[in-house]
Amino acid sequence: MKKALVLISLTMLIFSTGCSQMQSAAQVGPTVISLKELQSSVDSILAERAKVDTSQMQLQQGENLTRSQLNFLISNLIIESIATDEKIAVSKADTEAYLTQIYANIGGPKQLPAVLVNASIAPENLQSVLRRDLILQKLTEGAKAAGADDATATTKIQLLIKSKASAIKITINPRYGKWDGDQLSVVAAEPAGSAVTTK
Repeated sequence: MKKALVLISLTMLIFSTGCSQMQSAAQVGPTVISLKELQSSVDSILAERAKVDTSQMQLQQGENLTRSQLNFLISNLIIESIATDEKIAVSKADTEAYLTQIYANIGGPKQLPAVLVNASIAPENLQSVLRRDLILQKLTEGAKAAGADDATATTKIQLLIKSKASAIKITINPRYGKWDGDQLSVVAAEPAGSAVTTK
């Protein structure tokens, strides 16, 4: 009887774990990236493509698009974690000034939808992109202030991101592939029986 209860408990544990994994696209440290959040980004990008001329664009499709969006969401969490560690703050004024600069570079706000489509950025993720760019910019400025040249600053930041990614437990739903710590991205893989993790 005791053996039967143990087997039932183990079966329930495996079942509940599998369900939990299927509810999320990935987990980065304590933060879960839901299937809905990932699919929402993909759907938004596909909807925006119908609104602009994409004939001259080389756009990601299918699984490649989904993985790129998952990479985007994961990298945002890693960089936000670094910003917390380094006490880097990005204000609303910072993002507004940066957006104004972008408008100047692309020829005005009317060009933004096509630029976002070409870069596979969902409109609702624009603020996250601005924040991420500004965090990296501030990290670069800090490295240069400490005496690093451009190349050294870039290398230093890349190592910082890789170190943070290694320190955070990153679990990927196997339907999307596996986490490659060297490439700092989700890469295609054969379906596995359980989610792939960095640890």
